[in-house]
Amino acid sequence: MADSIFRKKRGGRAFWLFLPVLLFIYLLLFPKPGGRESLVRPIWARELARGAAAPGNAEGPYWYFRTADGFGYADLRGNLYYQGRRMHNLSLSDAGFINYGSVPDHIVFRNPRGEFEFSIKSYGYPLLESSGQVLYSINTDRSGLKRIDSEGQILWSRTFPTLLSTIALAGEQCLLGLMDGRALLLDGQGEILFQHTPDASRIPVALGAAISEDGTKIALICGIDPQMLFVVQQRAEGFVPDFVKELDSDFRREVQVRFAPDTRFLFYEVEDGLGILDARKKSIAGLAAGGVLQSMDSGLEFSAAAFRLAEGSKLVIFRPLDSVLLSREIAADQVYVKVMGSSLILGLNGVLLRADLLEG
Repeated sequence: MADSIFRKKRGGRAFWLFLPVLLFIYLLLFPKPGGRESLVRPIWARELARGAAAPGNAEGPYWYFRTADGFGYADLRGNLYYQGRRMHNLSLSDAGFINYGSVPDHIVFRNPRGEFEFSIKSYGYPLLESSGQVLYSINTDRSGLKRIDSEGQILWSRTFPTLLSTIALAGEQCLLGLMDGRALLLDGQGEILFQHTPDASRIPVALGAAISEDGTKIALICGIDPQMLFVVQQRAEGFVPDFVKELDSDFRREVQVRFAPDTRFLFYEVEDGLGILDARKKSIAGLAAGGVLQSMDSGLEFSAAAFRLAEGSKLVIFRPLDSVLLSREIAADQVYVKVMGSSLILGLNGVLLRADLLEG
């Protein structure tokens, strides 16, 4: 997923000289959690500065990862297909990436091995949908959005009377949140499928947005005083409200929101933790962490989240509304998580680590 252009970047301090071997041993000491007698077992750790490139005949399947100061592509065996450092901002996808400067005049798309694929004129800040098949450009002043193709042709363009404040992508659908509180769901041709209008908050602003992988649900966090969570579902008669709740939070910035792959659970940022909505039961649970959400991901078997603490970070592995499988502090300022089946990938400063969830 691309870095958001709507929130300020926090310059991470240097990794606390925690060598990969020590990280590996640290995870090895994780105790058995409760619940279903699951065990988190480390598989490998890679120091990226010394990581060997994947063999030329290696075909993956590969996936993208992020660390505190870099990114790349790897496979579950630990082969590294590419690694690099982020420039001003970065847009990652399964098919390749765009790494661009603060004033991009051209968009350069490279494949997972870092090989050049195409370069086109830039209309603003590029944003790739996760598959890499759909490319957008956000106006540098955040007043509009264009969809463009690999030839640089503008497929459609929209401008707005107020600034973009949040955006979510899934397939050819695009969910936009605006500073005036409105949210627009657009299809592949840029036509409006659904529009949410501001509610009764004192300050109407869209702060977070998510689309489910199958495109049947959208979620929005909107407004200040109060802050509201809205979930809308697509049915035969169109998009209809599915869940509405007033939140206790008082964010004045973009917040993270995302659906689980099966769309049953919605995860959203709360102060000092994570909120979890069970769409089936229409119930909400909280995951207290004592820190600010950095990254989170979810699979069908488990979910994981990393939180920034006053010093270091906290990693939490859990099954939504079931049990916390692991909760540990890590001596790293930034931790990025990725869930792939029963595997958890951790990206730290210069370190990539895989641990698997095993049933005891």
